[in-house]
Amino acid sequence: MKRSNSAQLIGAAVIAWAIALPAAAQQNETPSGDGGRPSNVPAAAEQMESDIAQGVRRFGIGVEAGIGLDPELVVFGAHGTFAPVFSRRVAFRPGIEFGVGEVTTTFGVNLDVVYYLPGVPRVAAWSPYIGGGPTLGLSHRGFEAETGTGLNRNRFDFGDTSFEGGMNFITGVRRRNGTFFEMKATAYGVSNVGLLVGFNF
Repeated sequence: MKRSNSAQLIGAAVIAWAIALPAAAQQNETPSGDGGRPSNVPAAAEQMESDIAQGVRRFGIGVEAGIGLDPELVVFGAHGTFAPVFSRRVAFRPGIEFGVGEVTTTFGVNLDVVYYLPGVPRVAAWSPYIGGGPTLGLSHRGFEAETGTGLNRNRFDFGDTSFEGGMNFITGVRRRNGTFFEMKATAYGVSNVGLLVGFNF
């Protein structure tokens, strides 16, 4: 029970961090009082920062974190967004995802396609979307146990690792500033249901 409670506390901390990230990003974008950067910043450093920012915007980099249900996991990952694909409402969103739990550790490569639903007013703060796509998952389930006493104590790892394919089903809402909330269900393969919060830079 202690390990399960620790996993829940870690999950809550990760979600709080993800919610606070957009606010911190907005604060960092606030211009300084003198209307520019400090004069002691080297030009090469400014150019590198600009190139990184352009790359992040170009590939639609985003991060997400949350909790997985059955098995209970703390989930975190990153993705890119390539749009439009055939339509301005369709985006290709490949990404990677890690999950850590009491007895289960997962790693997945997601090849998701997201569709933003029509009929939403342009002034609306939130835009709903649905999506899905194939996923390739690596899962390790196991636990460690000690046998013997004293100096003859030995540690064994009882578990198994499997590599399986599956299918993601996604529904969520996205705010204009890049914040999004999402529920992702994975069928077949490494099955799980996740509740995620994230931010697109």
